[in-house]
Amino acid sequence: MGPISVLFPNPAVKILEERLWDDARKRYLTKLPSDRKNDVSAVMRKVRPEYKDTVAAALKEADHRLRVKWGEFKHGMTKELRTALITVFRMSELDWYSVEAGQPSSPDVISVPYELLKYVTGSLLAQTLRKGIDFESLDNGMLEALAGYAVGEKFQKILHDMRYKCEPVEIGDRHSRFVVAEIIRRDAYFLDDENHHSLIDMVILAHADPSSSGGHAPRLSVRRWFHEGKKNRKNDRRFTGDGWEIEFEKLKSWSISD
Repeated sequence: MGPISVLFPNPAVKILEERLWDDARKRYLTKLPSDRKNDVSAVMRKVRPEYKDTVAAALKEADHRLRVKWGEFKHGMTKELRTALITVFRMSELDWYSVEAGQPSSPDVISVPYELLKYVTGSLLAQTLRKGIDFESLDNGMLEALAGYAVGEKFQKILHDMRYKCEPVEIGDRHSRFVVAEIIRRDAYFLDDENHHSLIDMVILAHADPSSSGGHAPRLSVRRWFHEGKKNRKNDRRFTGDGWEIEFEKLKSWSISD
């Protein structure tokens, strides 16, 4: 990389670099599984000399390609990410969520881990970019790095804006309308088949369909959650990643230590 790249590193390239080193570590441990018992620092001291040339070459190529597309990507990034999030909601199904209130077949309030929603939205954004002619010169790693930058910069703001505006989103084939009612940090939840709860950030969504029982408008649905639903939460609330096709190890990685 040239002097400009060294002085002003592209943030997507930095994300790509982290992923390349993670991939290198995995390849190294595949060849030498006996080193799995060592801590990450010890492993990386062996990985870096072996893979430094490969990583450096990949980063040099990526830096050039990403800088060419950077302005165009930044210009439409927020809009594309917002569209991806709305699409994730629409492509999901109600039974993929944990039911906070109401019946499983017709829930009043549902929840999903914040980081899972963020991860799936980023993955969909990368797929969307891959289909566009403007980004066809970028490989999968570069597109995933761009998507990673986008969710890191804008996902939280987009979700908070949806919550502030009580903007309904459609979920599933039945087009059930829900609004983001709250984001609960360090929420106590059972994950998959665990017998001990984890602490994980959860997104709470309240049913906002005017035709639902009681005819609650979006803001009234949110108020009902705070005044009734939140005070009467079940103590056995549990989330599984089956519908999202998220493995337990990935789901568990988003939990927070006590």
